[in-house]
Amino acid sequence: MTGARYGALGVLNDERTALGEFITVGLEADEEARIGPSPTGRGVLGLLVADPRPLRLAALGAHEESYGFPSGHPPMTSFLGVPIRVRDEVYGNLYLTDKMGWSEFTRDDEALVSALAIAAGIAIENARLHQRAREVAVYDERERLARDLHDTVIQRFFGMGLRLQGLAGVVREPDVARRMASMVSEIDESITDLRSIIYALGLAGGERDIRAKIISLLRD
Repeated sequence: MTGARYGALGVLNDERTALGEFITVGLEADEEARIGPSPTGRGVLGLLVADPRPLRLAALGAHEESYGFPSGHPPMTSFLGVPIRVRDEVYGNLYLTDKMGWSEFTRDDEALVSALAIAAGIAIENARLHQRAREVAVYDERERLARDLHDTVIQRFFGMGLRLQGLAGVVREPDVARRMASMVSEIDESITDLRSIIYALGLAGGERDIRAKIISLLRD
């Protein structure tokens, strides 16, 4: 949209103090390999981290905050940086360099990329909301499965244990009584495992995954 030769999305770390991710466009894989580690937000890139406002420069390397380029980095001159906000939170920054055919990015470019940053912020917020909705759905599913287990499998196991415990008290053969008592203990352990397995699984999978793991536990 702007004629930029290179672009990048810098995502802030959790502390909002530096760049945690840096995704580039326009660089070949071998160029990125020659450049080395991704920038963390020093120099001009860090200006938008410290002060998230649009920034246009005609000569990136001439700015007093310029940190310089590492060996193997392609030359870059004109620069445009715009912050991306998700609601009132700064998520990261869009960085564009080298407007082809022009000496620098224009005010129209700045307005255009600022509008793109707003749209990106809305898209990121929507993605977060969808993720939260999925997590809530999985949590509700887990709770329902826990209730189902309690009302069916666990109650049946509990009833079996009580019956075995009652029979063990009237059986005259000591070996048989000991075996029945051991079975009661195993049933109690299985009940404990079944009660905890849903919570141990956390948000690891959907209903099919959870049921498969429960069946595996029962078989074991």
